[in-house]
Amino acid sequence: MSAILVIAARDDWPTDRVVKVLTDRGAQVFRMDTAEFPQEATLAGRIDARRGWSGGLAASRRAVDLADVGAVYLRAPNAFRLVEGMSEPERRFAAAQARAGFGGVLSALDCRWVNHPAVVQGGWAGFTVSGR
Repeated sequence: MSAILVIAARDDWPTDRVVKVLTDRGAQVFRMDTAEFPQEATLAGRIDARRGWSGGLAASRRAVDLADVGAVYLRAPNAFRLVEGMSEPERRFAAAQARAGFGGVLSALDCRWVNHPAVVQGGWAGFTVSGR
């Protein structure tokens, strides 16, 4: 069974309702907030010409295999949360790396998207960072 990756703010009640309906219908849902990345969530990905994507996304004692993601629902996630105490150049570099790594791997998944970042204003670049 395909998994549905839901990327939204933890406290987004409309997304809570969507997740409830999906799970009530038997869907495997993996919900996360981009604020969990890179401090609480990890992403590892590898692409193979024969098998496609492998690797996974893990956060808070839960994980999803990238090869199992059949759909992604992206709705108003929070900013990436970086380590406290970085200098401004370090923050800019880390933020760019978070957007490129997280956004690049997930955007490349061959699956159905609701609100693909390529068509959302600003795409992944529109996500800011927090942690100051």
